[in-house]
Order: sequence, then C-alpha cells, then structure tokens
Amino acid sequence: MDILQELPCTSQIGKIMLEGVRDIVGRVELNAISNFASNALSPAFTPVNREKDSLGEMSSLQSVLEALYGKQGGQGIALRAGRASSSMIIRKFGQRMGLNTLDYRMLPTQTRIKAGLESLAKTVSELCCEPFVATEDGAAWIWRAHTCPICRQRQSENPECYFIVGLLQEFVSNISGGKIYNIVESECLASGAEACTFRIDKLAME
Repeated sequence: MDILQELPCTSQIGKIMLEGVRDIVGRVELNAISNFASNALSPAFTPVNREKDSLGEMSSLQSVLEALYGKQGGQGIALRAGRASSSMIIRKFGQRMGLNTLDYRMLPTQTRIKAGLESLAKTVSELCCEPFVATEDGAAWIWRAHTCPICRQRQSENPECYFIVGLLQEFVSNISGGKIYNIVESECLASGAEACTFRIDKLAME
C-alpha cells in the first residue's frame, strides 16, 4: 500500500513532507521506512480511523529516518526532503501566496524575500494548523514556532528541525533568483528553548 494513503496524516504539510522524503529515497524505500516504523518504533504510523496527531506523525518520521540511516544520515535526508517539499509548496500554493505576480517579482531582492517568508509562514501555519511567525532584526529574517511539528516530544542537546531548515533554504534560494543564504536553527524546543527559531542571514553567501 502507498504510504501516502496508509498514514493517518490529517494535515497537508505532513503529506508534503512524506512526498519530499519519497523524492529523496524513492517509493520502495519509503514503504520500507513505513514498515519499519509500524513494526518497531512509532504508533503514529499505524493506520487509524480518526483525525489526529499529524504533528506526532511528522516528528516520528525524523526519528525513524535517524534509526534507519543513523543520526547524520537521517538528518541529511530530512534536510533534503525539506528542500524537495519547498518546491512542492511553491508549485501547489505559489499563486495563492502571490509569488507569481509581476509586482512581486519586480520587488527588490530583500523586500521580495521578506514578503515571501511572511507568506510562507502564513501558508505553513494554515497547512499544519500551528502558528509560524515571520519577523526580522537588523541582520536576519526570523522564523519562529512555539509548537513545532518536527521536534514535538523530542529531546536533544542540539537543534533538530532539519526539515524546516531545508524548506527555508530552497524557498529563499528560489525567490531570490538562486542566491544562497546562511540559514540556521538557533534555538529549538527539543533542547529546551521556548520556541524553534530559524535565522536567515540578510546578506547572501558568496
């Protein structure tokens, strides 16, 4: 059975995340991941007839990736899946987000990135029913989430939300015309912070 149909994911962002993983590892490997999760790790991967806990499902997926591919391997897949998922979001929701209009494309680069990150935060908030807030300071644009679908119920000494970092990397590169910006998760709920905080440097990397 196709994992995208099997899982009880009630949020579109969860399905997009799974599609991103499938783009990286392939359909056969993704179904193997599903079987491993169902048998060994995560009840969130067990099909149920109810609408619940897509956040738990997304957090469990990264745990499963790390169990199967090792810590660094699983994190690398999550990062690349975030990049792939960003492209899907732009394809599916770019028009609604206003990314395709001439007025938007003609904005100065930094203004375009700021507006795009605000629109992405609103869209992701709607997709996963949890608020993501876009702000900025003098050096960086900032994304913040007080309830995070990626590190929910996880504990770690280091930031854990590689999927979102990858999502932001690809999104900012796309809307900036291919420029690369340094993006880090500076604080994470999994390591005891009050929110997951992602900082996007305003100066592009050379």
